[in-house]
Amino acid sequence: MKYALQPVLLIVCLLLGLTAQAAEDAPRATVEATAKAMTDRLISDRELVRTQENYVEQLVDELLLPVVDHVYMAKRVLGKYWKRASMEQQKTFIIAFKEKVIRTYAGAFRAFDGETITFEDSRLNEQGNQAIVKSQIQRAGAAPIRVDYKLYLQQNQWQVYDVIIEGVSLTKSFRDQVSLSIEQDGLAQAISKLADEYKSASPTVKLGARAWGPYLGNNLPGFGLAADIVTTAFARAGYQVELTFVPPLKIEEHISSGQLQGEIAAWQPQQPTEQQLYSDPYLQNTLVFIKRDNDPFDYQSPAQLQTSLADKSYRLGVFNDVHYGREFNRVAPLFQLQKMDYCSQLFREVAGKSIDLALVDAWMADIELSSKEHIASHLQRVSTPLASRDLRVSIARATEGADALLKAFNTGLKRIKADGTYQSLLKKHNYPQ
Repeated sequence: MKYALQPVLLIVCLLLGLTAQAAEDAPRATVEATAKAMTDRLISDRELVRTQENYVEQLVDELLLPVVDHVYMAKRVLGKYWKRASMEQQKTFIIAFKEKVIRTYAGAFRAFDGETITFEDSRLNEQGNQAIVKSQIQRAGAAPIRVDYKLYLQQNQWQVYDVIIEGVSLTKSFRDQVSLSIEQDGLAQAISKLADEYKSASPTVKLGARAWGPYLGNNLPGFGLAADIVTTAFARAGYQVELTFVPPLKIEEHISSGQLQGEIAAWQPQQPTEQQLYSDPYLQNTLVFIKRDNDPFDYQSPAQLQTSLADKSYRLGVFNDVHYGREFNRVAPLFQLQKMDYCSQLFREVAGKSIDLALVDAWMADIELSSKEHIASHLQRVSTPLASRDLRVSIARATEGADALLKAFNTGLKRIKADGTYQSLLKKHNYPQ
């Protein structure tokens, strides 16, 4: 099954030829910023582009895909067949379509030859949530080519959802090709062929994740800050991440059975473990107590806490199966520990007086307390933190090439910190700095 995207060569020429313009034209600025980031990296990483297979594909995935809504495009391409497809078929189609887009744009970037581009200002609809950016590629000795971008505003971010070349919509042309294949082979067979043809060439790291907003979550942009950092760092080293959200105990089971290679966000235990290896830290979690606003509980130090709780019995909610570290181990005997699986559950239990305190990450606490007034009005955060923990990727020692995986992640992490990508991810997710 072939879905040639030759016109995209022209689109990429357009992107690479962009010139500076007023920042207030947000749709046009979105395209510009993406193009600049891509061209800067193509120049700075010239040796990697030359020597590392699939590196340009990695750049497209990292820099271009965030402003292209490939999921929405995939739905439009599948058209009337989208609702007829099973959830698994939809997922398979999206994955294959994304890989197709990546390959197509990567090939186009390699073919760029520096044409001259002229632009018009963005035109917005009456609601201000859709825009079209019109342009022309000026070619020596040939007629100019008109290329228009369609964008829409999604969660305060402009994203491309179609490109029109000389009046022909790429989304529509893709849809016509896919529809023909489905008519010839049937829905299941057509999707299966597409998936076989467009498998990612990058090796895959299979990691487990527990729901832990705002760091991790199925419904969060980029699946949360932790996922965004880890997948970006691995991508910079030539790997793709397959993330599976499951309860904590299931993560251990899946790692033991070989279904998963590790966990995307873990705190390293005090004592070395024979089962797991840990990466360099990529974030730091500050642990704070949450209490009801009329509770006199306070924390200043382990010694102060031992004195103040000498004749009291406090029920403390913590995450199940988590290594909280040395500082926690010092004070844990002073509490009745109640172990739970979800962040929101800890807050609800404190507000409902089922437990007295919760030990949580400070950033997560601030978001929870500011977003859920019916709970936050009864709770407050204790000012002095208990401790800080480094957040790392863990890989099972039994995984083939475990050391190489961690080395790849650590290398990728250094790269994204060095070029500013890491700080951009923190800003994207509104991480407090």
